[in-house]
Amino acid sequence: MVEFAPVPDFARGPKIPDSGYLVTELGGGAYGITSGLVTTMFLVTKKGVVVVDAPPDLGEKLLIGVEEVTPKPITHLIYSHAHADHIGSAHLLTRDGLKIVAHELTAQFIKEAQDDNRPLPNETFGGARSELSIDGERIILEYTGDWHQAGNLFIHLPEQKILTAIDSFTVKNAPFFRLAFSAHVPAYFDAMDQMLEYDFETVVSGHMALFGTPEDVQTNREYIRDLRASATEALRMVDLREAVAAVPDDNRQAQLKVWMDAVVARAAELMPASWGKRLGGNDIFLTDNLNAVAWSVFID
Repeated sequence: MVEFAPVPDFARGPKIPDSGYLVTELGGGAYGITSGLVTTMFLVTKKGVVVVDAPPDLGEKLLIGVEEVTPKPITHLIYSHAHADHIGSAHLLTRDGLKIVAHELTAQFIKEAQDDNRPLPNETFGGARSELSIDGERIILEYTGDWHQAGNLFIHLPEQKILTAIDSFTVKNAPFFRLAFSAHVPAYFDAMDQMLEYDFETVVSGHMALFGTPEDVQTNREYIRDLRASATEALRMVDLREAVAAVPDDNRQAQLKVWMDAVVARAAELMPASWGKRLGGNDIFLTDNLNAVAWSVFID
């Protein structure tokens, strides 16, 4: 059995009750809800509730959590992006009059998926920005690039000082596999800079049980910059011909694999050891993330 480093206490997050969910007041009528594996948020307005995403790991518990806070109906559902692990329970929220809002690229993904659990949005926008006014509450939706999936949104509540950026990073933990399967690694790096341009005090990032701060975004930005610096130096140091000397000349695929494995191994040695104490899961995802960044440095 593979042994992993213990999760640091600061990266664990709160204990989830036996109910399977935990609701946290974020201020200004906004609430975070988590199952421990996923996090999202909802906003109570004068007449109803605006929900961001409907993750299957919460399922019916999302509805129960909202009802725990208010008897008001859910009037709006905003899709952060199209991935099923975040909106695969949206069918549980559907009712007459529900407005489902998304970027048009997200709508296209869902249409192609033909998944009854992810109802098509009935309000979409193209381009970079849409501002909603719901019962006097401002919600700004911005699409700045494919940092995770085409159509992924930054969802900003300026009055509440909340930024929801689902799958952008993992609070107090290393990014998941290959920078959370980033669609475009340079865009992922840009997204960390873009996030810090917003005026926010709380960030909802989509996974595990913690809600973050601007300082957490800064930490992730520092971490990925170290990934890039280490990968860049490793690419300079590891000679392809030397790395693949034992691989048959006619097996080009194996040569690429062996060479990149050597680059990643060298980059891992170059990464500051302090990250093992600064972020949870660094030992789990380090080589995956370095592989993504090294290929990006090499080809982008």
